[in-house]
Amino acid sequence: MERAEAFLESYRALEEELNRKYHYDEKSGSPVMRFLVEKESKPYREKLNICREIRNFLSHHSELDGEPLVEPAEGIIRFLDEITDYLRRPPLALAYATQFADILKASPKNRVVTVMKKMQKSGFSHVPVLDSGITVGVFSIGTFFSYALKHNLTDLQDDMLIEDFRELLPPDKHENERFLFLPPTTTLFDVKNEFEKRSQRSKRLAVIFLTDNGSVGGRILGMLTPWDVVNEH
Repeated sequence: MERAEAFLESYRALEEELNRKYHYDEKSGSPVMRFLVEKESKPYREKLNICREIRNFLSHHSELDGEPLVEPAEGIIRFLDEITDYLRRPPLALAYATQFADILKASPKNRVVTVMKKMQKSGFSHVPVLDSGITVGVFSIGTFFSYALKHNLTDLQDDMLIEDFRELLPPDKHENERFLFLPPTTTLFDVKNEFEKRSQRSKRLAVIFLTDNGSVGGRILGMLTPWDVVNEH
């Protein structure tokens, strides 16, 4: 019965972690059942349901004539420990983000043609515009098109500067896109959940910036696009 006892111990550890997560007590019902209906449980749901059935069986019918009826496999115990470890130390989004040093950035005094050439070469579709280290906007191809339509611009002028687009650079001024600024404690699941939410007023979430204080005025630590998280976890 050693593995059965180890299984029940691992299951109890999982319940305790979920109780902390949902601020449950023993009168609040099963924290495992609560977890199972959350989107976060999707990668674990099928096996966790099996674990729940094994736990119920062991709790009520563990032996017959002194002999164990069920002895859980070591793999299923490791699986419970894996979930508990995930809940204790959920993967942070920053580990999957493009780090600040590798982000293509611009300043208000940069020439637009230079920035756009760098965007084409590096594959960046959105460029944070920094002034003295503070984010004052985001430049994208959409920014240029919006400006061109508004000012009847027919071609890109060589002397145009990023600051010429100042009215369209603030994150909340983009017509078809939106941006989030979140703290470094944001988990990978939180980011995936934000990208999967329905668009607000037809604006799609284009980029999530992780900053030291979780606001647009904070120091950028990293940036994520849907491509960075679509196949993770």
